[in-house]
Amino acid sequence: MKRVKSVKPLGYRVLIKPDEIEYKTKGGIILADHTVKQEQGAQVVGTVLDIGEDCWADTATGEPWCKVGDRVIFAKYSGMKIWDSLEGKYRDDMLLLNDTDITARITEEEDING
Repeated sequence: MKRVKSVKPLGYRVLIKPDEIEYKTKGGIILADHTVKQEQGAQVVGTVLDIGEDCWADTATGEPWCKVGDRVIFAKYSGMKIWDSLEGKYRDDMLLLNDTDITARITEEEDING
């Protein structure tokens, strides 16, 4: 049995690290499993890990809309999770998207938990 350790997106695909879902609120309340699963389903923010060589090649400028390390917003039900055969579940730390599924680049953020 083999385990996927790293992934290189090909063509017009982008590899995203979705933000982790908090299991505890700022006030220390532990969230119920069904609440956490709802949050995971609604996850639309993450960090670009890698970009395929053909991303945004069909746009007017052909220039990427984002680069590795950028924080982005992507379509809610887009992408493909990577199966971890060793764990027997999908990995939460990687999501493979089409370049057009990225809808915005985050230019400024504020930490509200600290």
